[in-house]
Amino acid sequence: MRTTHTQRAAYDALEGGARRTQKQMILDLFYTPHLTLTRQEIADRTNMRLGSVCGRVRELIDDAKLVVHGMQKCAATGQQNETLGLPAAN
Repeated sequence: MRTTHTQRAAYDALEGGARRTQKQMILDLFYTPHLTLTRQEIADRTNMRLGSVCGRVRELIDDAKLVVHGMQKCAATGQQNETLGLPAAN
């Protein structure tokens, strides 16, 4: 299971529109197919908590609306982070 029961209960308590709004806020950042962002960059640009971003990004990846494009080294931590973007056009 990817989430704890407490996380899932909190998420389920959100109105359906709030969930769609968060996902749409994330998708709206990707205004060009060549743009890639890390989860932290998405959180910074949307003012959403990183945990919320991670959950919505996972759903968008599962729905094939976002894909992992590669890895990028974080300047602050030195850790490798996934870069996300829109799927390639068919």
